[in-house]
Amino acid sequence: MNTRTTLIALALASCAGFAHADYSFSNISANWLDWSDGTQERTQKGPFGGKNDFGYLEAEGGMGGNWGELYGFLDVENPDKSTHEDAGQNRRYASKLVARVNVGCIGNLPLQAYAHVYDFRDADFYDQNRVLGLGTALTSGNFWIKPFLGAHQEFKQGVGAHRNGMMGGWVLGYSFNLAGQSLMLTQWHEIEFAREDAYLAMAKDGEVVRARKLANNGAVSLWWNASKDITAGVSYRYADHKLGAASYQNALISTLKYNF
Repeated sequence: MNTRTTLIALALASCAGFAHADYSFSNISANWLDWSDGTQERTQKGPFGGKNDFGYLEAEGGMGGNWGELYGFLDVENPDKSTHEDAGQNRRYASKLVARVNVGCIGNLPLQAYAHVYDFRDADFYDQNRVLGLGTALTSGNFWIKPFLGAHQEFKQGVGAHRNGMMGGWVLGYSFNLAGQSLMLTQWHEIEFAREDAYLAMAKDGEVVRARKLANNGAVSLWWNASKDITAGVSYRYADHKLGAASYQNALISTLKYNF
C-alpha cells in the first residue's frame, strides 16, 4: 500500500460512519400490494396511471464495508400474467441499484459519492430515473439514517433522456425488541423538485394535466424477524404527483421474505 493510499485509509477510518465490518445480505420475497379504494377511484378515471392491486416477487441484496455500500433489487410484478394482459394487469419489471462510495469526512460523518438507477418497464412503456450526487450516513444506537441529494436525469418513453431537476431523500431504520420479538421500523423517501415540464404530463380526473414540479415517493415499513430465515412485514406505500397520476396515492404492502 503506497503512502497516499495509507493516508486515505486512515482518514476514512476516522469517520464514525465508516467503522463497521464488511457485511452482505440477500433475500427473496412474495408481496401483495393493495391500493386504497380512494387511490383506485382517483386514478382509474384514466387516461393512464390507473391503479390495480397486484402481487410481485422480489430478489433483494446488498453488501458494504469501509469502502461504502451497494444495494439492489429486482421485482417481477404480476408474475402469473402475460406481458400484454388487459386492464393494466400485465407482467411488469422494476429494478433499482444504489451505490454509496466513501470519499472523505465531514467531522465524524462520511462524505459519500452517491448514485442510483431505478428502472421500470412493461411491454409498451419504460421509465428510468438516474441520480448522481452526494450522501452521508449517521448511526446512533439502534437507529441509522442515510440521506442523499443529487442531480436527476430521467429516460422516459416518448420524452427521451434529459435533466429533470434534483432528487433528495433518505433511507432509515430503527431496530428494537417487543415482547421478546425482534422488530425493525424502516422508511425510504424520495423528493423530486424543480422537475422539467416535459416530464409532468400526468393523469387526473380522466384528463392529462400538468403535475406539480415537486413530488414525494416512499414507504414506511414494520418488519418482524420471526427467525434467522424468515421475515414478515407490512408497509404503507405512498406517492404524490408520481407514478403517472397528479394526485396522492397510497397502499398497503404485505411481505414474506426468505433470508439467505
